[in-house]
Amino acid sequence: MNLAFGLRALLLALLTAAFGSAQGAAPKGYACPPCGCASDGKTFEKPGTCHDCGMPLATTPLRVAILIFDGVQIIDYTGPYEMFGAAGFEVFTVAASRASVKTVMGMEVVPRYTFADAPAADVLVIPGGSVKDAVDHAGTLAFIKASAARNQVTLSVCNGAFILANTGLLKGLTVTTTRGNLPRLAQRHPELKVVGDRRYVDNGRIVTAAGLSAGIDGALHVIEKLKGRDLAKQVAHGEEYAWAEAR
Repeated sequence: MNLAFGLRALLLALLTAAFGSAQGAAPKGYACPPCGCASDGKTFEKPGTCHDCGMPLATTPLRVAILIFDGVQIIDYTGPYEMFGAAGFEVFTVAASRASVKTVMGMEVVPRYTFADAPAADVLVIPGGSVKDAVDHAGTLAFIKASAARNQVTLSVCNGAFILANTGLLKGLTVTTTRGNLPRLAQRHPELKVVGDRRYVDNGRIVTAAGLSAGIDGALHVIEKLKGRDLAKQVAHGEEYAWAEAR
């Protein structure tokens, strides 16, 4: 083993030890770091070394799927995207089709996956914005319910709570949404306990965040749940976000 190979292997081992074992979350598997060998992209059930290149296998990152749709609020999805990405999660967007999505302020985004071909994710983020079409879209609601049945956390941001509420998954829970929509959510869904004094509300596998920048707080909280408070604090510090003050 040459020196460069040995240093690379040591670095990968240290990264795996630091971020590979989620608190309360089982690792998704083990993979060879991208190196151009025949095992790139393959996942293995047990730790060890790659049988093609000899590199130590690292735990695969947790996946975050972020729902996008025409009218999606930019900060609602990009704020969590930034936090999860900075924490080392694999983050991707998903929509009903591969057609470009136009956000509430005109930004055009091409989703990475569709409901039909998106890989299973550990976290699903449901942002808000102009939700008038998404809130009753049968395919969207079915995708959310299927994802929530197998993932670790579903996080709504802002009035994305209306989309999540229409799946029935919030029934009987304490939830929040953006400030201006609190009365409307309570009126439309009397089966929910709607509160407006928190940046996010944790119901275990379902977390609802208040409006806009509160999605960043919600994402950091989910990072804390799955990977520990030290990493969440590290991400907040690196992103220069006053997370402790906002909790």
